[in-house]
Amino acid sequence: MKKRAENTAKEKPETPGRLQAGLKSKDVIQLIEALEGVKLDFDHLYYYEHTGLIVPSLRSSKGRGVPKLYSTEDFIVLRWLVSLQKNGIAVSRFREVLTFLKQKMPEVLKQPQNWVLITDGKTVQFFDKVSSRAFDVLKDTGQYLFFFPIGKVADESRKAVKKFGRKK
Repeated sequence: MKKRAENTAKEKPETPGRLQAGLKSKDVIQLIEALEGVKLDFDHLYYYEHTGLIVPSLRSSKGRGVPKLYSTEDFIVLRWLVSLQKNGIAVSRFREVLTFLKQKMPEVLKQPQNWVLITDGKTVQFFDKVSSRAFDVLKDTGQYLFFFPIGKVADESRKAVKKFGRKK
């Protein structure tokens, strides 16, 4: 009897919580609108996924009726994109920045709270608050720069995702 009860308990996987399961496209759209004041639509998410810019890492498209699932990290990158677009950075420039980060500075994506993104709308630089290192990502234009605290955005995004998960 004991073995049967143990096997039954092992066969039943724990039901993951809403956040462990990931964010659906509609969740991502609602969070972007709440945090950035931008009405993102499904067409943009489709474009970002099918061009390889931001692909849902938990589950990509698998056909009708099977929702895509974005991780919190996917959401943070998407929020960076939306925020930068609001401040004049084109999607093509963001793609260059993201490619650069993935290839040469993956620590920015892993520990964004230590980094500040600086841009003038054309160039992008990263400043490491811990070591005081600065990195140019795109060509310098000599224009004024504004700071975009990607670590703060990451922290706010994580909190919003957790709060959103508790609502449902």
